[in-house]
Amino acid sequence: MTALSLRLVPCVTIALLAAAAPDVSSPARQANFVIHWQAGEGSTPSAVEVDGIDPTDLAALSALSQVKPTPFAWSKAFTVTVAPEGAAQDGEDDRPPIQGTYRVAGPRLRFEPRFTLEPGLRHRARFRPSQLPLEPYQGLKDVVTEFTRPLPPPPPPAFVVRVDPASDRLPENLLKFYLHFSAPMSRGEAYARASLLDDQGRKLDVPFLELGEELWDPSGTRLTLLLDPGRIKRGLKPREDLGPILEAGKSYTLVVDRKWSDATGHPLREAFRKPFKTGPADETQPDPKNWIVKAPAARTSDPLSLEFPEPLDRAMLNRTLSVLDPENQDVPGRVEVNVSATRWNFHPDRPWPSGRFQVIVDTTLEDLAGNSIARPFEVDVQHPITRRNESATASIPVEIRAQTSP
Repeated sequence: MTALSLRLVPCVTIALLAAAAPDVSSPARQANFVIHWQAGEGSTPSAVEVDGIDPTDLAALSALSQVKPTPFAWSKAFTVTVAPEGAAQDGEDDRPPIQGTYRVAGPRLRFEPRFTLEPGLRHRARFRPSQLPLEPYQGLKDVVTEFTRPLPPPPPPAFVVRVDPASDRLPENLLKFYLHFSAPMSRGEAYARASLLDDQGRKLDVPFLELGEELWDPSGTRLTLLLDPGRIKRGLKPREDLGPILEAGKSYTLVVDRKWSDATGHPLREAFRKPFKTGPADETQPDPKNWIVKAPAARTSDPLSLEFPEPLDRAMLNRTLSVLDPENQDVPGRVEVNVSATRWNFHPDRPWPSGRFQVIVDTTLEDLAGNSIARPFEVDVQHPITRRNESATASIPVEIRAQTSP
């Protein structure tokens, strides 16, 4: 009997006694083969290694495997497969071996899978010494071990980072909420997990426009919840039948249920509540002529700022404004919007030169009630339109000058 030991590294150590039947026609070799599994981390690949092959034999076999055409392939003697469910460890492998490369690494034979081994899946490594084309190894029994790459630790529970608009006083004709989450969320739960409560804690009946496809951003972390426009616009049947969703002078709470699942199927860390009060309806369009422009000084990287007399749609502020230089080229930089969405800052990548710049504003930009620069939300229902902007953009001139010495 020959003692063979199997050790699983780094997680598990397995010791087995396997019978070896040396070929009586050749000298018996005392074999102590050890199979190591290395999980790999970062740029270091996963690997499975066999230790215990005589170094001289290992070098000879390595040279032999490099000959073309190859008279010997390591895959005959050493394979890694996905272990069949419920199969005994010493059973025969009937699954195709995992593809990868073999090489000699110091005193060991090393196998590196072509693709990262899947976490949570049981794998089997089998070394067949009798398949080595060397007489002293003939008759030795296979050495087999199994291992499972550990599943990564679960991510921290997702949570609601913030809700826009941030103000605790909102117009009664509010059009939408934006829910921002810390991690991607599951789809199809929004209208069951988000609700509006009145000041008595009662759920409002179907306050949101329930769309077949929820309005998520590409990252899956921001959801747009539209309040039903049919109950906001005056003169429409849903409003006449069910009444308005929000009423001025009353208090409400937006609630996000903790049972809402993130993209991994785990519930939120905690429920979220946003209490707010409602004021009168906002029926006035945003007008760039009423915005306060604060120009930076030339040769500085100070931001170019716009201040608004009312909160605007924060998500739209991040994508509907741009800055052009005196040659009408886009100025590279980043946008920053304050929490209340009443100030827009543009930080340039490089210091400002002197000259006449422009802030270009897409006229689809809206306020909290859905009134855009181009047209009001209430269109020809009760009142005539007092101002309509048919242009796709509006331009705000900005003169940037060098600082004058005091």
